[in-house]
Amino acid sequence: MVSGPPGFGQAGLAASAPRRLDPDSLLLGLNPAQVEAVTAPDRPVLVLAGAGSGKTRVLTHRIGYLVATGRARPDGLMAVTFTNKAAREMRSRLAGLLGEEPRGMWLGTFHACSARMLRQRGDRIGVPPDFVIYDEADRVAVIKEAMRGVGVDEKRTSPATVAAEISRAKNDLHDHGQYAASARGFVEAQAALVYPRYQQLLEENLALDFDDLLFRTVRLLESSGDTREHYRARFGHVLVDEYQDTNRAQYSMLRLLVEDHRRVTVVGDPDQSVYSWRGADIRNILEFQRDYPDALVVALEQNYRSTAAILRAAGAVIQENSRRVEKGLWTEGPEGSPVLIGQFYDEQEEASAVAREALALADRGDAGFGDMAVLYRTNAQSRAFEEVLLRAAIPYRLVGGVRFYQRKEVKDMLAYLRLLVHPNDKVAFDRVVNVPKRGIGTQSLQQLMLASQESGRPYWELASDPALAGLRGAAAAGLARFSKMISEVAEWGASWPLVQVFDRMVEVSGYRSFVRDGSPEGEERWANVTELRGLAAEQGDTPSLDALPLFLEQLALAGEVDQMEDGGRALTLITLHQVKGLEFPVVFVTGVEEGLLPHSRSLDTVGELEEERRLLYVGMTRAKHRLYLSHCFQRHLYGSPKAAIPSRFLAPLSASAGVERWGAAASGPGSRSYVAPPATHGQPILLRRASEVVMERALAPGLPAPVERRFAAGDRVEHARFGRGTIRESELTSGGEEVVIDFESSGRRRFAVTDAVLRKLG
Repeated sequence: MVSGPPGFGQAGLAASAPRRLDPDSLLLGLNPAQVEAVTAPDRPVLVLAGAGSGKTRVLTHRIGYLVATGRARPDGLMAVTFTNKAAREMRSRLAGLLGEEPRGMWLGTFHACSARMLRQRGDRIGVPPDFVIYDEADRVAVIKEAMRGVGVDEKRTSPATVAAEISRAKNDLHDHGQYAASARGFVEAQAALVYPRYQQLLEENLALDFDDLLFRTVRLLESSGDTREHYRARFGHVLVDEYQDTNRAQYSMLRLLVEDHRRVTVVGDPDQSVYSWRGADIRNILEFQRDYPDALVVALEQNYRSTAAILRAAGAVIQENSRRVEKGLWTEGPEGSPVLIGQFYDEQEEASAVAREALALADRGDAGFGDMAVLYRTNAQSRAFEEVLLRAAIPYRLVGGVRFYQRKEVKDMLAYLRLLVHPNDKVAFDRVVNVPKRGIGTQSLQQLMLASQESGRPYWELASDPALAGLRGAAAAGLARFSKMISEVAEWGASWPLVQVFDRMVEVSGYRSFVRDGSPEGEERWANVTELRGLAAEQGDTPSLDALPLFLEQLALAGEVDQMEDGGRALTLITLHQVKGLEFPVVFVTGVEEGLLPHSRSLDTVGELEEERRLLYVGMTRAKHRLYLSHCFQRHLYGSPKAAIPSRFLAPLSASAGVERWGAAASGPGSRSYVAPPATHGQPILLRRASEVVMERALAPGLPAPVERRFAAGDRVEHARFGRGTIRESELTSGGEEVVIDFESSGRRRFAVTDAVLRKLG
């Protein structure tokens, strides 16, 4: 629970006059478009800031220029950002320009500014000044209580889904009455029942959620004339960063603050609007001139980040969108290396290719690992990269989430599997005994543990017969069902392949329906479960009695190896949504395929499809010196391999855009010119036939062509995952050398040879 507005630093201190500044000194080093934006007159100003064009510099210098020319005092300015990090950076830059902290100035996020207004004047609409702010965990807890109070079943409608619906309603400025009047369908009807009770519980606890901060501030400005006039008089200039990401509530708040004086400067880029799923409305920036017909529009088109080759390729992609303001990024910098596009056989080969290229760049001194970032559309895609980077001893950091093997749904399923092998594993037992809910509370588990300690009987034995621990009722019944389920799966599955045991456990435990709760987050969690299933399937037909202990050991080692280093020495793994605002010398944008980018959930409307294209554009423009794009011939989805089709977004890219082939696609004479897949009625076709991909795979850099066998029957070898073994046979195929190995600890296996995983002993 958070009890105050974040992100203000010294903003609450009394205003003081800054040192005298020479306004012209603030214009030194700016290009003509930047100068025009910084010195713009007191009227609405729209700065269309292309990627890497120096928008933060323009904002800070405009604030400094307003102060230096006497057109504003620091305490008469409000500057709104979207992250506390951005606010801190802007405050630091302003301190350098002005010679001291801009005291009295409101500089923070929309939520921070809203919280401050509500603490000052929220009592006019019934908001107490000492309200608390509930974070996401608090909010979901209250949602659950409200659902119980109005009889909405969590099994039919998940709390996460209800929370998302109420959040959407508040961002659209709909109270519970307005939402109920427009509710359509089962989910909205359920949320409409919960909304008023949820709001009542918040009020009883003197609390606001994050959506309330904006919603209530708009209501305050609308309903309290003296408050509205107070803040309009207080803030003679309002400046907004990332305006393309504003939602309806933020848009309305801004209009109410500047409606009289109209001294508003907004900075943004329609081509980087990628948060509609959070309520952002691209129309706010596209229609700015409709709202302010006298607006001055300044386009920042000179890029200071990327090479000409990268900008040309990114421009070719984004020009396919219709909902945008035409502008063309250019640079005085070098042409740079060509953008490289590669097709690989599957996600494992894709990850290996990225690792090989990263090692090559580091070996040549072209870039350090800390200069590199791997971008992907969904979190589930990180698993293949994590495994390969661990094997290659490349340090990495996973941004915006826990590592694959530390994610809750992955740890839950591993706990279920651990109980099949070690039913007395108390950590695993405590983790999943009541997940999904089985009526077994903390007090019952404490009683079970105490009985175990006093009787000396194993924990699992008492769980199998709860009466021995003095347990009765729902808790006893839940424990008995749980222990019976584990015992039956363990007995039934001993002779079955591990993947079938995995599937059985997912079903009988109820974990599938628990995870797939109908929310986007639930689909993301389910994708991680299916990624884990794919690993279980790699154990082949080996009976789970033998395969499961080895499987758990391998994953435990992978999950606990942590050589990541903070700062500049670790390669970054990050989603495309999270990378916005960052930049790296070397960027790999992976999984550029139909169903991933664009995502399968974004194909219903032109607007959704264009946002996916903007997402790729954002990823491409994070690169400063080198950019790689990759897609696969097949990819494991939902635990099984499926054909992957190159993204339609690659169609505009060609050799004329400075694009060449990378990896297996670069083999053969004259293949340095990349030819993108042509579109047929709006749908792309495969670049090459499967047979061609298999042949190219054998010739990929780092994978030697099978001119001669590297291994012979009788050779002793060591595999990165399966340990030591003896070669039984070796065969040359069109895809390379394949070997059959008898491993000491995991039996006989056949697979293709790669240097990364197989080493000859002695």
